Amino acid sequence: MQKSNSIKKKRTDKEKVIFILFCITIPIIQWLIFYVYANVDSIFMAFRDPNGALTMENFKRFFVELKTPSSDIRLAFKNTFITFLILLVTYPFKVLVSYFLYKKVPGSAVFRVLFFLPSILFSVCTAMVFTRFVGTTGIIAKAVQEMLHLDYVPELLADSRFANIVVLLNMVWLGFPGDLIIWGGTFARIPNEVLESGKIDGVNWWTEFTKIMVPLVWPTLSLQMILMFCGIFGASGQVFLLTGGGYGTITLSVWMYKVVLENSGNMYTSNVYNYLSAVGLMITIVAVTMSLCIRKFTDKAFDDVDF
Repeated sequence: MQKSNSIKKKRTDKEKVIFILFCITIPIIQWLIFYVYANVDSIFMAFRDPNGALTMENFKRFFVELKTPSSDIRLAFKNTFITFLILLVTYPFKVLVSYFLYKKVPGSAVFRVLFFLPSILFSVCTAMVFTRFVGTTGIIAKAVQEMLHLDYVPELLADSRFANIVVLLNMVWLGFPGDLIIWGGTFARIPNEVLESGKIDGVNWWTEFTKIMVPLVWPTLSLQMILMFCGIFGASGQVFLLTGGGYGTITLSVWMYKVVLENSGNMYTSNVYNYLSAVGLMITIVAVTMSLCIRKFTDKAFDDVDF
């Protein structure tokens, strides 16, 4: 009887192992092919020419084009950094707005809906609505005409003088919804007793936010900052949908996409894959270095708090 139970137990354990292996085999294969192989292969491609020979020409081309004032990649880097700086500067304001909505200031429910509504719609829909809103028939273009005393209604997204500013305004507008969800849930985890003790001590809203809220939610805050710096070269907004990268608005991610799209017929002979792999390797090294530095700073800013 004991031997029979032992055999059944071994069979059950074997079936569990087979089931677990069956469940994880496909994801592991997918990860090895589409992540490990793809990334390792892209690293080797950065050091090869169209014939497969080892070369450093892709990196030389990258630095030469980066130094050329009229090159598209230089403009793309410039716009990408401007976009990232806008995101970085507006980030504290997004947290502050989320704090006020968490405190349920008058009209908070209405503002929560207004800020979050664009994220519910498809990005193509929001881009189309925004394009109509700033188009020649919209009030903004007419306001710009009157402000600058122009004899025509400017096409704000088709004029290099205004296109970048309008794209950045669109990015700021769409930047609030996701943060509202994250910070609403993060602030809600803070015990009411902590905030009530602050009220008893007579702290104002600024002291409560800077001295109580920020230290308590610092792990989330620091994580988001690290992720922002990880994606510094992916900062783009809705550039492709609004302008297609034209009129001086092109960013790095849009530039890469357009290069691939324009050379799709002669991808290998034109060395596009290898060159973009070199560009990707360089920006990855810079982004990882910056992220590690930011992490070192954020780890020292506040002590860990348990609540």
